[in-house]
Amino acid sequence: MPSPFPGMDPFIERFVWRDFHTRLNTVIADDLGLAIRPAYAARVEHRVVVERPDADPRGRSPDVAIVPDSPWRDAGGGTAALDDRAVAEPLLVTVAESDPVRQHFVEVIDPESGRVVTVIETLSPTNKQPSGDDRREYARKRRELLRSETAFVEIDLLRGGRPFDVGTNPPAGTYRVFVSRPWRRPEAEVYPAGLLQRLPVVPVPLDESDDPVPLDLQAAVDTVYQRAGYETMNYAAELDPPLPEEAKALIA
Repeated sequence: MPSPFPGMDPFIERFVWRDFHTRLNTVIADDLGLAIRPAYAARVEHRVVVERPDADPRGRSPDVAIVPDSPWRDAGGGTAALDDRAVAEPLLVTVAESDPVRQHFVEVIDPESGRVVTVIETLSPTNKQPSGDDRREYARKRRELLRSETAFVEIDLLRGGRPFDVGTNPPAGTYRVFVSRPWRRPEAEVYPAGLLQRLPVVPVPLDESDDPVPLDLQAAVDTVYQRAGYETMNYAAELDPPLPEEAKALIA
């Protein structure tokens, strides 16, 4: 069953983002790989980041939980002895651990030399947090790519968070794809899409001497949605930011 939304389904961001992110990168690599072989190859790579428990307020957990009934009391209700010496009575605590997560991205490489020709990043919620270690690390990698000889494609399919700078005239639109070709910098291209619009077909640049390869982003998202069975998501749930009325009508 297809999504009720003609473009990106905003409920994916709320309920199944990690699964979607992994699957989307695989579909993009598969689709590109068919078009660029044998001159190039598309590979799914990953980096490990640490998502703090408070990165998403909907999934926030306490830093410390105190359990008042400690099992370290002795049977008489007093303090247990350790090596025949009285010790202070403890309280059991649970420390909220950071959550290591693999974030995937796609690299187009020259298989003979191993040179990375193009990097395709699909932003995650922690990338777009107003502050935090993951945003700073991603911003550093982004700056390095924009100063390199590597082409760069950044896909933003998230309604939440703070977007990254895409130049002097940021476009209107809920979603967008940023395409930077090293031989045209500092000029770049932005492909916006509204909440109720189909996602664009974007040109993925290779080397300057090669024609770009079209990536049908909507087809890739639709493929993931149907293969994963996302129609089982809770479409009655409230989203943050809230949906406009014309979007709510699609799921009424």
